[in-house]
Amino acid sequence: MKVLLKQADLDEPEVIVRGDLTGVEVRNIVELLSGKTSFRKMFFYKGEREYLFDLKEVAYFEAAKNGAAAHIRGEIFMTPERLYELEAALRPKGFVRISKSVVVNVEYVSAVESEFSGNYAAYLKNGGGRLTISRKYVKDFKKYILEAY
Repeated sequence: MKVLLKQADLDEPEVIVRGDLTGVEVRNIVELLSGKTSFRKMFFYKGEREYLFDLKEVAYFEAAKNGAAAHIRGEIFMTPERLYELEAALRPKGFVRISKSVVVNVEYVSAVESEFSGNYAAYLKNGGGRLTISRKYVKDFKKYILEAY
């Protein structure tokens, strides 16, 4: 991304964005400049207790019977939101769907490796394990990484 700053005699600063306006990067810029930042923390459940975590701590979400399971610091916490709801709400926050049942935080992906089947393996940081990126989602995953990072 090219950033150009020019001094001008205006009553207020003006921002002009040129190029493909449909990307994640542009949405993030607009959100930041407009001050309309969405949530950064979320409540999760384990047993009878509610826990408040920063979304940066979530490695990935996995589909579960009554919502989704959040994998945080090697533990599993529950949320009543469905995977498709989390995917839509958290995409601007660095989360992308990699299979029918998993939405991953791309900050936790340390490496990817292609497999013979056309799927990819995503390896998580700090020995967090291995997730499968279904071939159906590989193209979107790569596009997301290139747009957002």
